[in-house]
Amino acid sequence: MTTITAPLTMTARPLTTRIATVVRLLFANPWTAIYTPLLILGIIVLMNVSIWAIVRANIPEDGDMAEGMNGGALFVFIYMLVVAVQSINQAFPLALGYGSTRRDFLLGFAVFAVLLSIGYAAVLATLAWVEESTAGWGIGLQFFSADAFWQSDWPEAFGLGVLAMLLFFSIGAATAAVYVRWRVIGMYVFWAGLVFIMIGGAALITAIDAWPQVGEFFAWAGVLGTATWTLLITLFCALAAWVILRRATPSQG
Repeated sequence: MTTITAPLTMTARPLTTRIATVVRLLFANPWTAIYTPLLILGIIVLMNVSIWAIVRANIPEDGDMAEGMNGGALFVFIYMLVVAVQSINQAFPLALGYGSTRRDFLLGFAVFAVLLSIGYAAVLATLAWVEESTAGWGIGLQFFSADAFWQSDWPEAFGLGVLAMLLFFSIGAATAAVYVRWRVIGMYVFWAGLVFIMIGGAALITAIDAWPQVGEFFAWAGVLGTATWTLLITLFCALAAWVILRRATPSQG
């Protein structure tokens, strides 16, 4: 009797292997997610250090000069949102074409986002710590520690960075999912709805005169507490991306 063995398909492989395959696909071009943002960040830092050093060199020794404050490092968070959008738009149809399931892709993207969030949060927290330890690179420049977000111990700064990165990744994922599923019309509806929700929320808070309470809440929660609350937005956006992409097709992507 002849035994026919079915070929090993993507879905027949272990879940961890399938997820790892998607992660490798998303990291296939490391320039987009790793090298380019770090290169841009390095150039921005060098430019700021050079400019601030020139400024300080032209200040008399008996003159006063405030510290230079720059929030340029925040561009990394915006860049990660763009990375999330590009990764889903480009890799989703490709992954499904190679035999991955939608669940495999979404779980792989989640691992991809967590790995990048941990890596970039560690880099930013370390650079902020070095900046604080060297009194602003020796010239009083605050690039990575320009606000309370990074003016904390390394573990806290790292935790804040991870939470913020995950927030931007989830927003990017939800945005990309809407585009993959409904294209331009979906984006119009999505952004219009988001604007109405934000305006409506602000109007409601104003109508019930609750702005003082909102301010008191943020003051009570502090930076870390406020960042922790963003997990609700992160989870909501991640769930939205999951629900939308579960019904998307490769032709839509």
